[in-house]
Amino acid sequence: MAGDPEGTGVDIVVASYEALNRGDIDAAMDALAEDAEWHESGALPDAGGHYVGRDSIRAFLTEFLASWESFEQEIVETRGAGDRLAVFIHLTAVGRGSSVEVDASYAHVWTMKGGVGARVDAFYERDEALAAITP
Repeated sequence: MAGDPEGTGVDIVVASYEALNRGDIDAAMDALAEDAEWHESGALPDAGGHYVGRDSIRAFLTEFLASWESFEQEIVETRGAGDRLAVFIHLTAVGRGSSVEVDASYAHVWTMKGGVGARVDAFYERDEALAAITP
């Protein structure tokens, strides 16, 4: 994942996930356009929704991360095509208060514009994420 030979924004996107793992939501926001859209699935508890703009996305991420005692996203693969980048993620987390352990795999498909994310869509099926980056 080093470098960004295809110009898909891999480096800035990967850095945003690393920032979230550290709990640094402000640094994660650097990967998103001011008017970005985030479309999250409801497959994870309290995660579903559609958020528009950095402030809305920041509020969603702040609330979402607060629900976890521990939270670690490992990027296992990235695939780019045109202005889209699929990020395949393995999540391990422990719920705050409930101590419920989560071990899940999912993907975010980023639509890049001007070097930052204009839109992020969550997918819980690999084939759907791959289809979303195919022109």
